[in-house]
Amino acid sequence: MINFIERIKSYFKRKDTADMAIRAWKSANEEAYVNFCKRIDAVAKGNISVMMDMYQMMRDCTPPEALIMYNWLSDFVNGKGVSGVENQQWAGQYTETIAQCITNKRLWIGIDVKTGMVELLTSPKSGLLMVHSETPVEIWNRLPQELKSYLSEQLDKLMRNSKGCYLLSKLERKMVYQFLTYISQIIFLSYAVFIGGFMTNLYDRVMEKKEDLAYYMYHFVVFDHGLSRMAKLLNHLLNSEEVDHGDILLIKSCVTLLVNRSIEMGAETKADWENTVERCNPEIWKEVMFALRKIKGKRGNKKVIQSLDDILVGDKERIKQGILLFLEENTEDINLAYLLKSLVKSDKIKASTRYMTFHRAIEQFSQRHYGHDIPQKRYGEIKELTLNGSQMGNSYTKAKRIIDRWTDYFANNG
Repeated sequence: MINFIERIKSYFKRKDTADMAIRAWKSANEEAYVNFCKRIDAVAKGNISVMMDMYQMMRDCTPPEALIMYNWLSDFVNGKGVSGVENQQWAGQYTETIAQCITNKRLWIGIDVKTGMVELLTSPKSGLLMVHSETPVEIWNRLPQELKSYLSEQLDKLMRNSKGCYLLSKLERKMVYQFLTYISQIIFLSYAVFIGGFMTNLYDRVMEKKEDLAYYMYHFVVFDHGLSRMAKLLNHLLNSEEVDHGDILLIKSCVTLLVNRSIEMGAETKADWENTVERCNPEIWKEVMFALRKIKGKRGNKKVIQSLDDILVGDKERIKQGILLFLEENTEDINLAYLLKSLVKSDKIKASTRYMTFHRAIEQFSQRHYGHDIPQKRYGEIKELTLNGSQMGNSYTKAKRIIDRWTDYFANNG
């Protein structure tokens, strides 16, 4: 398997490359993507086949050591093979690291998402995903009161149905609750250390194997408001199905997770979520609004990733042929400013398109790297100019000649 993360070390460069590849793929596979979205909508009607396919792909991306750990944990919770558990490396090479972190809450685990490297640290380190352990009491005390009450109620029912467990004192029952939070901490830390390997496998499927389902999911989540659409699906299930208290808690927890992750990755804004839940069940609305209160919105201009097919207007194939001719004839970076001006003047690209959106699309289309500083500055200079003034210098005269010629070309060939 080609390790894509090792090939491109920079996370943001890797993400931009993947984003552009997905955009270009979507333009060429519109019908297939529409069918995927129909399968997502069908979940509300009880058809969960797409969810099973997605689960299987995620399982296939999970590192073998993580699967061993999850199987071990399942056996441990169910009382299978507990006597020999101390001799098992239940988290593979990370077992000792997780054990040290759990037994010494002052220690941190640092995960480099770019390379998958995991290290034990005494304090947080910038540039790494940092996680650390808490005591069972601390974890239990931080749980929402509603969730603690529900867990206590369910555990009490379970223990009443277990021979002898109903004799446990209040203190002993609390120790059982805290033991379960201890198990959840093992799961959390183990999940964290396997993120690097999981992301490696997932990016290989997207960038190297070009697996359709990975492309569907990536575009759905990152570009098509997928997480807020999933929240609407959960709202539909909440309104149309008979749900108990446990189901409601699960749905609310999922919605909170969707809100946090979507804003974290920049796929949604606070305003997007406010619009999404305007007509949702009050339980969903309250959960989203509470989550938004605790999230800091991301300010500044959002980087726009689009392919040429996304921003061209007209006969896209003929326009792209013309763009290739332009790039062969005009090789200097600055000429990209004149290319964009020509496309805008000939109404083949909207005037509102930002230069860097166009620049990234050209690099993906041509598979060549161009410096952006000079053409971006030049485009800013000529964007609103007619270039018809008699006092223009030689550089503007040359620019006008190129722009006029190619404006005519694109107007007549696209």
